[in-house]
Amino acid sequence: MDICREYCILIKYTLYLCTSIMKKILIVDDEPSVREVLSDFLIMSGYEVITAANGQIALDFFEKETPDMAIVDVEMPVMNGLQFSKKLLATNPRFPIIIMTAFFDKYKDTELKNLPVEAILPKPLDLRELSATIKHALEPAAL
Repeated sequence: MDICREYCILIKYTLYLCTSIMKKILIVDDEPSVREVLSDFLIMSGYEVITAANGQIALDFFEKETPDMAIVDVEMPVMNGLQFSKKLLATNPRFPIIIMTAFFDKYKDTELKNLPVEAILPKPLDLRELSATIKHALEPAAL
C-alpha cells in the first residue's frame, strides 16, 4: 500500500517537473557555435530549446509555436536583434527577451537601452548570470 502511494507521488512529481521546468527558450544568433553552446547549456539546465539564425527566422517560429522567452543577439544579417525585439514586443509587450551583444559599449546608450527587455548582457556570456536572469524572467510573478 505504501509503495503504491509513493509511486503515485513520484508520478505526480515527474509530471509537475515536465510541465513546469520544460520551458521553451528561443535562441537567436547568427553564429552557429553560439547557438550550439547555449543550446547545450540550456538543455542541460532543463529547458527545451529552439534556435534561429536571424530575427526573421525567429519571427516565423511564432506562427507555428510560442516559446516562453527569447535570448537574442543584436548584430545579425536579414533582421537584427533590435528589429526582431521591437516587432515581437509590438504584438506581445510582456514577452521576456534577453539581449546579448559582443558590442556592449556600442549599444549601451542607444535605443536598445529603452527596450523593455529582461537584460542586456555582454558577450562572452557569464552563464551563471544568464541562468539567474532566465529563472527570474520565467518566474510566474514576472510574467
